[in-house]
Amino acid sequence: MKTGWKIHAIGRHLVDVPGDAKLIESYKFNKVEVEPLPEIKTQARFDLLVSEREREMRAVKPKTKGSFIERVPHANSSVTLISWDWKEGFTFDTYFRAGTSALKYTGDVSDDRKQAALDRRERYAQEWRELRPGEIPEGIGFVAGDMILADKELNRESWSLVIRLANKPDVSLEISSFVVGKVDPKQTLRNRAGGIVAGMLGLGLGLVRLRNRERSVGPIWAEEILVAGTQNGKRSYGFKWEAPGKADSLAEPQLNIELEVGESAYTTNAHSFANDEEALELWDAIVDSIRLRPGAV
Repeated sequence: MKTGWKIHAIGRHLVDVPGDAKLIESYKFNKVEVEPLPEIKTQARFDLLVSEREREMRAVKPKTKGSFIERVPHANSSVTLISWDWKEGFTFDTYFRAGTSALKYTGDVSDDRKQAALDRRERYAQEWRELRPGEIPEGIGFVAGDMILADKELNRESWSLVIRLANKPDVSLEISSFVVGKVDPKQTLRNRAGGIVAGMLGLGLGLVRLRNRERSVGPIWAEEILVAGTQNGKRSYGFKWEAPGKADSLAEPQLNIELEVGESAYTTNAHSFANDEEALELWDAIVDSIRLRPGAV
């Protein structure tokens, strides 16, 4: 790992990132958004948050969207607030608590799935665990913020990590992961983008292809396409790495890494990369570091 970098756990994966970068994360578990609540550290604050949300629901006209139906307690002080959805169903606002950490898990539930959804949330309430600062967790689980859900059942989980590089505000860098239901072997990155890239290179826009190749990382099979171009004295970049993964696999989801420097308020490369070598060095360090966390599935 490069000097000054750190290991970051997200979802079921690990990736090395610059220690001074700002990280912006988002997650979904079973297609439902997971929202960490870092400002909620005490039981009193947690109880107040849930009570205020319940009061808001009760203030809505009965049997209209958002109106209160039921409060269901779970293990470890976790709570689900059930309200009417705009369709024939419900919205479940579940507040999970583990140690001094908390998160919100909100999704719509059809009438025939109400009890199954409550049973699942009760199981999750028992499976969430708080992570210590700087802890790289071991064992089965999906990491969201400073908590890990020790669940191994197949679901459509996903996550995204935006990396804001210090002193490089013109660089867009994002990593994402998706558990997919099917994989088309003909729709790999290079098969999809090959003709488009060739056409762009032929337009005389100063574009060059830096790489177009298979780029596996350990057991993860993937491809990458890296394009650069210069216009009005500014060097732009479009890098993409993609692992198609396998269908219905927590261990081998689709993985994507994208880096861009394009049109913006910055007219020079003073806020991105001094040259192609610097851009490639950062790119390679990020791509080569992504891996499944040992024991995560």
